Amino acid sequence: MDNSNDRTRYMEANRKAWNVAMSYHRKAKDEEWDKLLADGSFLFQTEPELSILKKTGIEGRSIVHVCCNNGRELLTLKRMGAGRCAGFDISDEAIADARGRSEKFHIPAEYYRYSVYDIPESFHNNFDLVYITIGTLVWLPDLIDFFAVAKKVLKREGVLFIYEQHPLTQMLPWDVGEECEKPLIENNYFYDKHQVYNDSLDYYGNVTYRSPDTYEFLHTLSDIFNAIIKNQFRITLFQEYDHDISNGFAWIKKTGLRLPLSYILTSKLDDR
Repeated sequence: MDNSNDRTRYMEANRKAWNVAMSYHRKAKDEEWDKLLADGSFLFQTEPELSILKKTGIEGRSIVHVCCNNGRELLTLKRMGAGRCAGFDISDEAIADARGRSEKFHIPAEYYRYSVYDIPESFHNNFDLVYITIGTLVWLPDLIDFFAVAKKVLKREGVLFIYEQHPLTQMLPWDVGEECEKPLIENNYFYDKHQVYNDSLDYYGNVTYRSPDTYEFLHTLSDIFNAIIKNQFRITLFQEYDHDISNGFAWIKKTGLRLPLSYILTSKLDDR
């Protein structure tokens, strides 16, 4: 098992890679995101996410978005009536972008540059909802410790909300194009160690460049469930979807098959 020194090294490498990627993401999406915020439009991926969040409760709730990237979803939650909103991300450039957009559109939200494993104790027992979105879990080497942090920052009876890429997708090739008519099984589902890549992280503009090394950790559904349960969360909803929220599996539509590409999971901390 990787030790804490390994984890620090992996997280620092990923921080550098995401700092590079942010300039490409801004170039591809800044104008669109600004227009959506200026128009007051929602920046969520799909209607199911918005619907379940509303049922979970947003009005007046304190929300922390861990691994928030540039924080645009958190700004939308604030506009929908959330109370205190705080976002954490390891990327300096992502946090700078989030703070700039918060100021530009006069939407009050707090953004902090921390590894999720290093969120300070001053934030413990502060939030009603931990919000986790697409592209979070794959960058985290230790899910048990991660959900332990989620537990610490939540108030009593707090809620954990996850909207993520389905682990089954790690078996499929990424963005193979329109010519693919049958689904391909290209990778393992079970991995004993991390994966190292230096491919482009520009999944918006699809610009090819050599990235600093990134470390990915391909967790199974049982890894995710067990890490949540071990931290005394009670799973209250698990819903799988055949829509893609990763920008990498549009080719599957041509196959005519409905595969689990994403999921929403909610869980609750009972009285401690």
